[in-house]
Amino acid sequence: MAQFLTDQVWNEQMKSNDASFARLINSQPDKIAPVLTHMMGQESSRFPLMYLSEGMQAIQEVDGDEFEYDVIGRMMKAVPLQAPPTGSYSTSFGVSGTEATLFFNEGIFPVGYTILSPLGYQLRITSRDNANGNWAYKVKLVAKNLSETLPASELQTGALYASGWNSVASFGSFGSLSTSTAPVKVRGDVGTIRKGYAYEGNIKYRKAKTVQLDTKGGGTKEMYWPYEEYQHNLSFRIECETNYWYSKSNRDAYGVINERDEQGNPIVRGSGMFEQISNKDTYGTLTADKIDQTIRDTFYGMSDAENKVITLFTGVGGRMAFDNAMKAELSNRGYIKLTDNKFVGGSGYNLSLGGFFDTYQHVDGYKVIIKTASLFDNGPQALASPKHPNYPNLPLESFRMAFVDTSTYDGMSNLVMVSKKGRSMLRGMVKGINEAAAGTSFSANDTISTDKDGSSVHFLKAGQVVLRRFNTSIDLTCTAGL
Repeated sequence: MAQFLTDQVWNEQMKSNDASFARLINSQPDKIAPVLTHMMGQESSRFPLMYLSEGMQAIQEVDGDEFEYDVIGRMMKAVPLQAPPTGSYSTSFGVSGTEATLFFNEGIFPVGYTILSPLGYQLRITSRDNANGNWAYKVKLVAKNLSETLPASELQTGALYASGWNSVASFGSFGSLSTSTAPVKVRGDVGTIRKGYAYEGNIKYRKAKTVQLDTKGGGTKEMYWPYEEYQHNLSFRIECETNYWYSKSNRDAYGVINERDEQGNPIVRGSGMFEQISNKDTYGTLTADKIDQTIRDTFYGMSDAENKVITLFTGVGGRMAFDNAMKAELSNRGYIKLTDNKFVGGSGYNLSLGGFFDTYQHVDGYKVIIKTASLFDNGPQALASPKHPNYPNLPLESFRMAFVDTSTYDGMSNLVMVSKKGRSMLRGMVKGINEAAAGTSFSANDTISTDKDGSSVHFLKAGQVVLRRFNTSIDLTCTAGL
């Protein structure tokens, strides 16, 4: 078993100098591939939101800190039936083909159209009139027999009616009117986040052998400063990804930002993915029925999606829970065969056990792709999260499941990066009298900005990952042990 000779040390001085340099040298003897000990997984699992938006060139630029965009949901809607202003609906509603009146609070049904009741009864609209916001529709029941009436169940307040089509005579008919829908106006904020680091002295000329970096030629190069800059770049990206998931808007009900910095300037916080997702649910023990119900209830509104794809972002715990639910469903229904090379491979005494579900094809046509996001396992929220009662080494955050609609609508991805023009990513140096460190890609002592024997490098990014349709995703959290 490998022995840890020193603990991982965090630099609390927030800058590099001879002291922090010496700490790294302590780990030099027989240190095997130090870069590999970072053990944080592949970048594709570290930054899924940045990869699927910015990385896939799904970017929109805006001029200010706020942005607006239009969203059209369903093209049709059902309208609840209202009670009559006086009295009640007749028990012989529509008998003998007579006209009767239905009341609605919206006037989206054109004259001549056939509307459908909850149980499929059809009524043709002959006229409509608006009185003080209440729409009175004169209708005739579509029936084969004149003795038929509209049942009382269809005349209950709140019964939903929807517009169908306009049937006309084979000759002499007039044109009809049509309703339309305006897009929903959505407003959001672009958050700005920064990171900086400082270094002092002549660190450029101190050779380090504590970090081995692979070279393009197949060899290795031992360096100190380039790897530390890599750490800062990597940690900034992690901070950005964390912001895109967990940030919460700080605008009050009146749209005012009360949070200010030390100079009195407003700090704009955009809504992260979890705050944008409007559908919330919980689970204790995940089952296939829960997954099926969750997907159907949430993604029913994706009728106009060009490719119905849902990406399930979760941690190690959530992936395990999903896999267990799928295997339990197969076992309960008698589908599993241990000899089909799906879960048991090999032959003779040389067998291998393993096989995991990473895709789910819903009966309604939705495709769910499972992606493990390391942020759910070892991000800031995961580190602060309570542990799962049955898996004490895993945080509850690891079992969180974000079913994100990553489909395409109108030729555009539902997941986009909204960036402020000219500030999607800024990087600069405040140059001191000391020379620029090797690997920072900054020039040497041409000019300086401070007389201090030290310099600092700063990152700034103004952007937010946005769900264009936030009502077709769901945030499913695990509450086991709570």
